[in-house]
Amino acid sequence: MYKCSLLLTRTKVIYQLTSYSFNMGKTATNLSIVLGLITVAFAGYYMYTQQASTTLLVDDNQQTMQDMLKNTRVFIQHRQALESVEMDISLFEDERFRSLRSFSTPILERPVGRSDPFADVNLDTSAVQ
Repeated sequence: MYKCSLLLTRTKVIYQLTSYSFNMGKTATNLSIVLGLITVAFAGYYMYTQQASTTLLVDDNQQTMQDMLKNTRVFIQHRQALESVEMDISLFEDERFRSLRSFSTPILERPVGRSDPFADVNLDTSAVQ
């Protein structure tokens, strides 16, 4: 049933194309046929290259996976090395450290531009002469 309806649909499309081509000139008909063939050729070439690239991606994915596993192992080794580090924070509890004073100067806040940088600029033209 499906094949029969598909065949009828194709027959209708071919009939419509041929009846349409009789209404067009020969040059337009030839041009549409050539453009159709070029489109089909381009689609075939595109699908062929996509098929070839997917087979290459499988090999590339294996290499990428190996690199990721290697980097993961290095990360785990670095993490284990950092976990084994013991920090002695008794320095911060020492009286000499606590007696240190800060001689820093506080930075005063100043306005840094306009609140709305996209607003119109109101220039006083009498001041600029």
